[in-house]
Amino acid sequence: MKLTIQIALAILIFCSLSCGNMRDISIYEPLKSASAFEQFPHKILFTNSEENGFWGVKNNACKQVSFETINSYIGKDHLYIKWNASKCNYIGVGLKWGNYKGKNLKPIIESAAIELRVRIDSAELSNVPMFFILEDYAGKQCRATINYLDLEGGKIDTQWRRIRIPFQAFNYEKRGVNMSNIKELRLEFQRNGHLHIDNIVIVPHEYKYKNTSDKFTKVFNSHPIKLGAGKEYWWGINTKYSSNLKFGGFFKNESVVVYLGESIENRWNTFGFSPCQWMHVDLSSIYSTSAIKFKLKASELPKLQAFLFAYTGERRRLQKTLNESNFIVKGNGIYEAYLPLKSLMGYSEFRWDDLKEIRFKILEGTQFEIGDFELIEFRGNPKKPTEWKGI
Repeated sequence: MKLTIQIALAILIFCSLSCGNMRDISIYEPLKSASAFEQFPHKILFTNSEENGFWGVKNNACKQVSFETINSYIGKDHLYIKWNASKCNYIGVGLKWGNYKGKNLKPIIESAAIELRVRIDSAELSNVPMFFILEDYAGKQCRATINYLDLEGGKIDTQWRRIRIPFQAFNYEKRGVNMSNIKELRLEFQRNGHLHIDNIVIVPHEYKYKNTSDKFTKVFNSHPIKLGAGKEYWWGINTKYSSNLKFGGFFKNESVVVYLGESIENRWNTFGFSPCQWMHVDLSSIYSTSAIKFKLKASELPKLQAFLFAYTGERRRLQKTLNESNFIVKGNGIYEAYLPLKSLMGYSEFRWDDLKEIRFKILEGTQFEIGDFELIEFRGNPKKPTEWKGI
């Protein structure tokens, strides 16, 4: 008994000397607050037709819709749609998202995106004429399109490719959409095409390009203008998916080395870039006296097709196939190309105050380097671009 008392006294003395520096520890540590994304209850939009439904899947002369059970990305089936808008004013389907419960997207607008997987049956595409529509319970709608920065591998092909549509990419402020009371998501299709769609979900996402007035529009009113500065503003060049296109170093500014080889299997022959950091580019004051200039290093002149895309407008795409009249031979395998903007059919209907992207497709030619893109002054005959005395 005496020994027990001595041990107890020793413990008390030890604690009086050393335990003064100890902190009180609660048995129950407070839980970290859940993020807005974690608290959002409607993260799954579609994984299969039994659990997550669509409306607007009735077939007609303009669209054929089915749920395919072969080669789905996830679940027992996936959506397949084939469409042709030539005879219809509207082609679309809608998701019964959360059984039409009102969804508050405001807390996750800056931190989340709609993600889906898509594929086609053959060949490759760089884009699909497809819009994503959010509608609130007042019937107001906002929309977004596929951005090349959020398209896995910069292409859509026979593999399931991931697409992300950030909520910040929707024009909800301009359209007055109540993002705290969203009813549904719609998929709208234009022109013609076909697409397999699966696994539509909401995921965390950091959106790097905010639609702010001081940052998102760039106005140019003088020449020359360097185009496509910065490799991060290009798409279609990713050696992880294809070695056909790589960034080169022969020219002073950004350039692309093209090596298509003889095989057409897994050939990727299209690339594009933003004129200026994926901003909305305004050329409205100078487009009529401008031409795109670039250089080529090639043993034989390739055949190229050029495209211009706008963010908005009735006519959002212009295109032209270049021919020998667009090139000047500089010697030693070097060519200079000139593409007057007024030589593009339909240029007067294009939104030159809202230019989005410049794209090139290689129609013929297997090995060359192309680069040094810029916009220069041009006041000559658009049909004879290399004869203008200013060149």
